[in-house]
Amino acid sequence: MTAETHFHHALYVDRNQCNGCVHCVRVCPTEAIRVKFGTAMIDADKCVDCGNCFRVCPVKAIKVEQDDLGTMLDFPVRIALVPAVFIGQFPNEIKTETIYGAILKLGFTYVFEVEHGVELVADGIRDYISGNPDIRPFISSYCPAIIRLIQVRYPSLTENIVLVKPPFDVSALYCRKHFEDKGYKQDQIGVFYVTPCAAKIAAVKSPVGESKSALTGVINMDFLYNKVLSVIYLEHGKIVGPEVQSPSGPAIKWSLTRGEVSCTSVRALAIDGIHDICDFLDKIEIGQIKGIDFLELRSCQEGCAGGILTAGNTFLTVENIERRALLETDDSTSIKCHLNDYRDYLSQHISLSPVEPRSGLNLDQEVETAMAKLEALKEIELLLPGIDCNACGAPSCNALAEDIVLGKGTMNQCPFMELLSLNRGQISPAVALDHAEDVWTGRIKG
Repeated sequence: MTAETHFHHALYVDRNQCNGCVHCVRVCPTEAIRVKFGTAMIDADKCVDCGNCFRVCPVKAIKVEQDDLGTMLDFPVRIALVPAVFIGQFPNEIKTETIYGAILKLGFTYVFEVEHGVELVADGIRDYISGNPDIRPFISSYCPAIIRLIQVRYPSLTENIVLVKPPFDVSALYCRKHFEDKGYKQDQIGVFYVTPCAAKIAAVKSPVGESKSALTGVINMDFLYNKVLSVIYLEHGKIVGPEVQSPSGPAIKWSLTRGEVSCTSVRALAIDGIHDICDFLDKIEIGQIKGIDFLELRSCQEGCAGGILTAGNTFLTVENIERRALLETDDSTSIKCHLNDYRDYLSQHISLSPVEPRSGLNLDQEVETAMAKLEALKEIELLLPGIDCNACGAPSCNALAEDIVLGKGTMNQCPFMELLSLNRGQISPAVALDHAEDVWTGRIKG
């Protein structure tokens, strides 16, 4: 069992709030959600923390965890690792210096922008591509939801993932090393990443491709945005912030769709939206699409600007980021200002370990038993109507067949099969009603 067997999840269901509407069931790209006993339940082995369930829940029963902001006070050095998309949330009249100043007023001692690490990451990606001529297409390691999606749904493509850490990991390593060199001990340095999505929370808590993250914790972007905006307005915009040395223009746009491929010299495609990505990877996996060298895949539309924890309008945020990027044209600025003295150290720690497949469907440990169950699954699926109506609480007839074979469901969950049994006199109306209540009303019989 590897260190990557356990996966922390940032998304969870408030069962007191959930009404079992199956909106979440329909949008999950890995069929990780079922409605049972009237509430949604997330399968930890299949969930990739993409946040699609969070987006569509009409009653806000899907929640996203975050670390307590107060824990930063445990550290003498309190670093806010801020992505460019956070800056892009604010109205144009609020300067970057003011935002930094407000973050410091909240108790942080240092603010560092994630994208300062982009040039080193871009160099690492180019070196990795040139050093692995037999791999095609390479798949970006930037989006943790996509990495987990590939592990669960496309295990044969795990070897295509570029084994280079994303910018937030590299910047976190820099911050730690920088303050260690100033005489601080590791346990005195707290590095907190401001995240636009749930997947990055999960990536910090149980990283893939490394044993431990350099980050101490995560703060949800919408939460910090509201805190910072309140400070700015209470101070009437008169906050005097530190001098800000922004990342380069290309680096600032790295988290947006096409931000990464714009820095490559090979044939590259940028795809956003996890369902469009699934459609594309389906074709890649069976060999229908060839000749692509590099894939930039972002789970959210418009990249991180469309993350579930962003506070502003996605498209206005993109416009703000692109406008800011135009003002920063020197693509070596961030290296000169921050990371040049640490280039060798960071380059030595920029690689990820190989990403292991993660089985979303494990029928049995014994091969013969697993094959028998697979045959049973096919037979059950033939009996089901195949219309994927979700009335059983599962996302598809195939998913219900899997549940039945694994002992997690019954044929009675399907209303069509139930009606057939009722018409044949095999069950009574009272029994049929009991079965329906088990799925939808939350009545659990003793």
